[in-house]
Amino acid sequence: MKVVAVASYKGGVGKTTLTANIGTAIARLGKRVLMVDLDPQANLTFSFYRPQVWRTELADQRRTVKAWFETWRPDTTAPSLQGYITTPPEAAEAISAGGGQLDLIASHLALGDVEMDLTARLGGAQAHRSTRHYFDVYQRLSHGLESLDAAAYDLVVIDCPPHFGVVTRAAIAACDHVLIPARPDLLSTLGIEHMLGKLSRFVWEFNRVAELQSGLRPAVKKLDPRVLGVVLIMVQYYRGRPTSFLRRHIDQIDELGVPVFTAMLRASNRAFAGSADAQLPAVLSMETPYEVARELVDLVEEFLRRLGASGLGSEGLRGWRGDI
Repeated sequence: MKVVAVASYKGGVGKTTLTANIGTAIARLGKRVLMVDLDPQANLTFSFYRPQVWRTELADQRRTVKAWFETWRPDTTAPSLQGYITTPPEAAEAISAGGGQLDLIASHLALGDVEMDLTARLGGAQAHRSTRHYFDVYQRLSHGLESLDAAAYDLVVIDCPPHFGVVTRAAIAACDHVLIPARPDLLSTLGIEHMLGKLSRFVWEFNRVAELQSGLRPAVKKLDPRVLGVVLIMVQYYRGRPTSFLRRHIDQIDELGVPVFTAMLRASNRAFAGSADAQLPAVLSMETPYEVARELVDLVEEFLRRLGASGLGSEGLRGWRGDI
């Protein structure tokens, strides 16, 4: 089971679009995929569930990641995530022909309250290094995923909040890989640089605390998440290439020393704006324009190669689309 955190220090960069389409496409290939929505905006959740269904069947029934976090008790084993997993019906029907499985742990609009509570348990934003709850908080999601059957899923994709707070750090502590979506503009470039700095600092700090406390608690596995790369989204094209203005920012991202995906996604309101209304990501829709569908398939193929999972059979996507 590979775990990928999709993280960005800036909102509006297509993070949810990327998570939904990659997860769904790989499930369509016949694999078992679990998506975890850790963003309080819950855009990933609402990409698969209508608000009324979310309210009555998930939020009111306490089947969200917020409810799971609220079961936290100091020095106790994290409860299983199994009872919080849901299966979006429209997406499940659309991928059924491929024999795959697509599940979701939904978010909650009040998930931000959990963030504040976890920060308080750490002793506050500046004091958390000395608290005894450090690993209880940051390893909570990792232990929750470990509670699932090891063969339950081939891939877990975590949609993180657009900042590097406690919940995002818990996702980093649970993941094997990090995927960074970005727009080719100045603010996104600055956000990538800041994200990489925060990521490096947290991994160093976590491992350092683990080393210092090695004689006081059971061994804590050191963190070593690998950055799969930056995926550029909402790209404007001219004559088949990103505009000269955008290429300047793309070159700046290259200079940060982080891998950049060759596959990019163009800006397309037709492909992405209406996907939430249909509860189906663009990669599942036969109404998605040819250029966007081709880019989505290219992106999934490159994602699988970088993940070291090219054997998942991405060629099946091209055959399923038919026109690509």
